[in-house]
Amino acid sequence: MVATSARARVRGASTLVRTALTAVALALPVHGVAQSQVAQSQIAQRQAVSGRAWGSDGAPVEDATVQLISSEDTAHVRTIGTDALGYFAFRDVAPGAYTLRIGRIGYAEHERPVHVTDRNVELEIALATVAVALPGVSVEAERGRLRARFEDAAGQTAYEIAGADLKAVPSLVEADPIRAVEVLPGVNTVSDFSAAFNVRGGSADQNLILLDRVPIFNPFHLGGFFSVFNADMVRRAELRSGGFSPEYGGRVSSVLLVESDHGDGRLGADVGVSLLASRMAVKGALPAGLAESIGLVNSRWRVSARRSYADVVLSPWADIPYHLVDYQGVFEAWTSGGSRIRLTAYHGKDDVNVGESFRTGTPSAAGRQNDDPPRLLWDWGNTAVGASWTNPMAGGGHIEVHASWTEFRSNMFFPDFRDRPRFATDVKQLNAGVDLERRPTPRSIWKTGVAVARPRYGNHLPHVWSELGLGGGAQRGGSGREISGYTQLQWRPSSRWLLETGVRVDHWQAGNDGGNAVASPRAAAKRFLANRKAAVRLAVGRYSQSLHSLRNEDLPLGIDIWVVAGGKVPRVVSDQVQLGFERFIGSSDDWFVAAEGYYRTFRGVITHNFIDDPEDPEDDLLSGTGIAYGLDLYGRRDRGPTTGWVSASLLRTERTFPDTRLGLDPVPEVSFPPVFDRRLDLDLVLRRRLRWGVDGAVRFNFGTGLPYTRPLGRYWIHDGRPATGVLDDSAIGVLLGPRNGERYPLRHRLDVSFRKHVEREWGRFVPYLSILNVYNRKNVFVYFFDHDDTPPTRTGVSMIPFLPTIGVEVSF
Repeated sequence: MVATSARARVRGASTLVRTALTAVALALPVHGVAQSQVAQSQIAQRQAVSGRAWGSDGAPVEDATVQLISSEDTAHVRTIGTDALGYFAFRDVAPGAYTLRIGRIGYAEHERPVHVTDRNVELEIALATVAVALPGVSVEAERGRLRARFEDAAGQTAYEIAGADLKAVPSLVEADPIRAVEVLPGVNTVSDFSAAFNVRGGSADQNLILLDRVPIFNPFHLGGFFSVFNADMVRRAELRSGGFSPEYGGRVSSVLLVESDHGDGRLGADVGVSLLASRMAVKGALPAGLAESIGLVNSRWRVSARRSYADVVLSPWADIPYHLVDYQGVFEAWTSGGSRIRLTAYHGKDDVNVGESFRTGTPSAAGRQNDDPPRLLWDWGNTAVGASWTNPMAGGGHIEVHASWTEFRSNMFFPDFRDRPRFATDVKQLNAGVDLERRPTPRSIWKTGVAVARPRYGNHLPHVWSELGLGGGAQRGGSGREISGYTQLQWRPSSRWLLETGVRVDHWQAGNDGGNAVASPRAAAKRFLANRKAAVRLAVGRYSQSLHSLRNEDLPLGIDIWVVAGGKVPRVVSDQVQLGFERFIGSSDDWFVAAEGYYRTFRGVITHNFIDDPEDPEDDLLSGTGIAYGLDLYGRRDRGPTTGWVSASLLRTERTFPDTRLGLDPVPEVSFPPVFDRRLDLDLVLRRRLRWGVDGAVRFNFGTGLPYTRPLGRYWIHDGRPATGVLDDSAIGVLLGPRNGERYPLRHRLDVSFRKHVEREWGRFVPYLSILNVYNRKNVFVYFFDHDDTPPTRTGVSMIPFLPTIGVEVSF
């Protein structure tokens, strides 16, 4: 009954979402006709004020704060930020006199009068470079981006963490962009030992992670302990957890955009030393003569290197068989015509070498010492390269051409055994695409694009393939081809409404099969309230993906094993609907609050089939369905002596799969909460400038327990011998309770950090202290049950204990 009920809810929700999509799609043109006369009247009265901000070096100024102030009512101020091409646009501006004010750290503030009549106003603004002495940290750019997203996004749920926030959040050993994402609404993690995250009831492999538009498959060092992204190289990270537009595809739960910091063109360096690793990032620009000779008016680049050093520093006293190394670089340049060229590259590797230092005694026949453990050679890592060309177009908009290649690989090898067992997995993908953005009218933005992706994977698991639940040859290797196209339109029928509609089509072909296509329509509407300080928004859409990871999310550390859809491996399709409210509070938008409820269905999620037939290469996986629904709350303050944010997430999610364990025909279904079903997750992040130039930060996390399957007991499996009639106790069986039917205890943890900025003529010196789990809470990671004791006993293993870490950063 439970399985049948869950399946009925999934089908009902799918029907509901399809009906909502159809209703919105049909309502948009009807609304446009019914309101055409009113819209025409308003368009005649209201215009747009737009323009571009350029620096004295000829490069567009991104993230500048632009304010449009009414001359009649100076309290009426509209604020937005400039985009990557320096572009800004105020729409629905009534005729009258205004003052346009624009500024950014490092540039002199610029003001000019603007008179709006019966035509759109287009401006070109040159900002003079100037050194600015600041006693503290300015957050104007963040407030500008938050306001710009409020004004320009109809249904998208997006949260940004700027570079300053990344280092302010208390961290594990080093500042980590992916670890910082954990404090955002709708995001939770399974354990402290893994940086992999789950968004709104989705699996970890359903998150699209992009580094400057280049997908990264497994962005983790140390088997998932922390991410591959060096915080010194990250300008900002933005999580889009719902309602994201058709331009993004390939995943169904979220999009994490990690944007590299390309520097300001001036020669300099940032050096950091932590308990884990040493790192250096160097920035600069091409020599003026060289840049001019190849047609560039401005360029800037930044490169970094990082290496862990415990294996080197502790070598006189201990053998540490692990180290990591990674390299990252970004280059950005502008042509005399205003086109932008950007190159991004990353390479990282983790290396484990166990056994080399224990080689003493007499060699065995296998080539190793009799009493030594077998050697283990294991390395894994990512390599990614991407390039893009962006050309602005007259009247607003741009065209962008981009291409990338990305690969993740892992290789585990036992060289001392005669059969030399090897575990290897590899996934790589080639991508290319073109995007075009235009502004057909002052009240509309149209964007369209096409892309091609060519993923390939290979998995090598000899002898232990079936034991690991990964099945036969069908999953050992394969490839696919995905051709995608999308179009989307944003339209403002009046100053109170913002509408978005669009569709994405993904045609997927695996191997030599005929392929299939999925159309993913998406629509959103936002209604502004309270003089554009508040809004209600609705978004519905369909999302699909053709890649799966076979990683067991119960494990604290692990490597993703990717496979592509094809044969009996399904494509994931998710229908989603969300309704939210957001508001700015205060005359200067001091506070921002938001609440959003959502409902999601999933078709094509997979799990291992642990009783697969070794003779059937295509029954390794089971396909199922799922649902997730919840409520996310968010409040943020960016002004005053104490800043920060608080988020709370309520979630309920469920998976339904065929229950093949009983061997029944027809096969029944079983429903259960997945391991990331955290019903309540609360995060509080506060920052404050303390005495003696010290910046303090606090993070408190509280969450309800995650589900687990409890073993009820164990028993002997007897093997009878017909010749003697003797029963042989050949194996031990474990009797399990309902799948994920129990819950771990509540978890909570308090982290603090302190950073002192010491300014010198040559640069900046920043020592820092971070303390995780201040009051040493014993949050349970896993239980072990011993049924040999009478009565049986239970032992818990805790997660991260009280853990102080120190480090220093130097900039010059």
